[in-house]
Amino acid sequence: MKILKKEVLEIIKRYDLGKLISYKIIKGGLVNYNYILKTDKGEYITRIVGNTNKQKFKQIELQFKIIKYLKKNKFPYFMPEPLESSDSKKIITFGIKRVWLYKLIKGSNRIRPSLNEMKQMAKALATYHYLVKNLKGDIIKDESKKRIIEGFEKMSHIKIKNNTDKYALRYRDFLFEVFKKYENFEISINKLFVHADFDSTNVLFHKGKLTAVIDFDEMFYAPRVFDVSISLRDSCCTRGKLDFSKAHDFLKEYEKVNKLSKIEKEAIIPIILIANIDFFIWAYLSMKKEPENRIKYMKEMVLLTKDIVENKNIDRLFKK
Repeated sequence: MKILKKEVLEIIKRYDLGKLISYKIIKGGLVNYNYILKTDKGEYITRIVGNTNKQKFKQIELQFKIIKYLKKNKFPYFMPEPLESSDSKKIITFGIKRVWLYKLIKGSNRIRPSLNEMKQMAKALATYHYLVKNLKGDIIKDESKKRIIEGFEKMSHIKIKNNTDKYALRYRDFLFEVFKKYENFEISINKLFVHADFDSTNVLFHKGKLTAVIDFDEMFYAPRVFDVSISLRDSCCTRGKLDFSKAHDFLKEYEKVNKLSKIEKEAIIPIILIANIDFFIWAYLSMKKEPENRIKYMKEMVLLTKDIVENKNIDRLFKK
């Protein structure tokens, strides 16, 4: 979704950002579209919301509230604080486009974080959980199982038109069997507003130090171990396989701030597997941005799921 120059000029006017110098799209991101906007007053991120359903706007409002709360409670990391337009709006519209802005935060993310960077991530996540654990607000529930069930129903009617269809058909039944094994899995302790996408691409490092947490867009209300599971899955992989040594180091660092119960640790593998299946189905059926990468993400989820399922010692890996 592109932003037009006339829209950029209107944004600058409504946010009183000065004189335009340049703007360019930032590569990456699976849903939203981000531009760096440079003016004589500074540099800003212009974010176009890629998903415009009702729940997405609830999540955006929630993230604004939580960012404000975290700042008030001295969260020691920079965050994407939304700017307000001249008419006190945080989100402005151009037809179907929904846009919000925040000041550019210095730093870079990682595809493969080092051990030190991974430990910093664990500490940042634990600190986030510690601060938001008592925060109240409108509950946005996890609907992943509903999405998965609906996804499998749609995939039961695959008509092969391309290699992506072939790949989905090849692994559909395997993933369905994994899902059926964990379909009734539930954990309901230590619920809070999870970040839901706390991986190494959504934190920023500057001069070797983790300085910012970004992309709170997927937030919902769930057990904190959901965040822990997704973070170590995405940050503790080596050549497409979950590195359990790194994962244990991640948990050790996290537990310096928040101790995890035995029940929470036992929930890590089921959460990862359900999340893998959810992501596979989303990539196949719903990924609109960069559709050429659909099969890439589908393959990553299958590889990781197979590695976990085929590990004979999996049931005791996180029980210590």
